[in-house]
Amino acid sequence: MNILENKRVVLLSAVFALAFAGLTYVGYDRSQQFSKTQAELKKIGEKFEDYNQAELPPTAANRKAIVAACKDVDKISADMQAEMDKYAAFCYGDGKVLSPVDFQNQVRAAIAEVQKEANDKGCALAAPAMDLGMASFKNAAATEAEVPYRSFQLKAVRRVADAIINSGAPALDKIYCAPLPEEATNARKGKGAAYFPLSFQVAFSAKRSAATDGQTEELLSVLPRVMNALTSDKDFFLIVTGVAVNSDASLPARDAYQEPSAPVAQGDDLGAEGGKAEAETPEARVIAVRKTGGDDETVRVHLNLQVLYFNPAKGK
Repeated sequence: MNILENKRVVLLSAVFALAFAGLTYVGYDRSQQFSKTQAELKKIGEKFEDYNQAELPPTAANRKAIVAACKDVDKISADMQAEMDKYAAFCYGDGKVLSPVDFQNQVRAAIAEVQKEANDKGCALAAPAMDLGMASFKNAAATEAEVPYRSFQLKAVRRVADAIINSGAPALDKIYCAPLPEEATNARKGKGAAYFPLSFQVAFSAKRSAATDGQTEELLSVLPRVMNALTSDKDFFLIVTGVAVNSDASLPARDAYQEPSAPVAQGDDLGAEGGKAEAETPEARVIAVRKTGGDDETVRVHLNLQVLYFNPAKGK
C-alpha cells in the first residue's frame, strides 16, 4: 500500500469516528438540537468529500498532517473504548452466578416493584405490560443456560419501564421481550462476538406536549423525556431501532358541508372611466381548522429497542 492509500485509509477512519461521535453525543442530547445535529453531520460530510477527493503528494507536510490525524483517531478510539468498557463492566455484574430459582424470584420482585412505582406515579399498567415481558418466567423457571442473558434483559427492561413511568406517561401499554439471539448460544460455549443485542419492545401513551406555569414547552413532553433518558443511560447501551407514534384521536372521513359566507361588496372605483366601475366581488375565504396535533392530544408510542450484552468470555 502506497502513502496515498495509507493517507486515505487513515483520514476516512477519522471521518467515520467523528461521525459516530457526532451521532452519539450530539444527535441525541436534546430534541431541540436537531438543527445543530444536522449542521454537524453536514460538516462531517463535507470533510469526508474533501478527504476522499484529495490527491496529496507524499511531502513532509502531508506526512505530518497524516500523523496528526492518526493521533486524533487514536484519541477518539480510546475515548470510545473507555465508554464501552463502562457498559461492559456493568453488564458483567458482580460475578455471582444466578440459579433459575434466583432469576424467578428476581422477575417476581421486579414486577411487584414496577407495579408499586406505577401506582405511586399515576401510570396505568395494562395487562400486556404488567409482567415486564417475562410472564413465562414468573411461574416457571428458566433454563440455567439462558438465565444470565434473561437476567440482564430484565434489568434493561426495568430501566426503560422506570424511564417511561417517571417521565409522566399516563399509561404503559405493552412490553415484549424477544427470544434470545443465536449469538447467546455461541456465548455459552465461550465463543461468539464480544457483544450482541438483546431485543425488546415497549408501548406507552403520552401527551403530545406538557404545560408548565401556563406555557407549553415541547421539551418537557413525555416522549422527549423518555428518549433523553434512554440515550443518556450510563449503565445500559440502549439502542432505539424503531419508533412509531399514532394519535388516539379519530378523525372524520369528511367534514360536513357548510355554505360559504356571503361576500362583502366593495365600493365604487372613483378613478375608473366614467367615475364608476362595476364592483368587484372577492372570493369567499375558507379558514382551515386544525383537526390533530393539539397540545392536549394523547398519542401511543411504540419503541423497538436493543440492549448490548457483553460476552464475558471475550471481554475479561
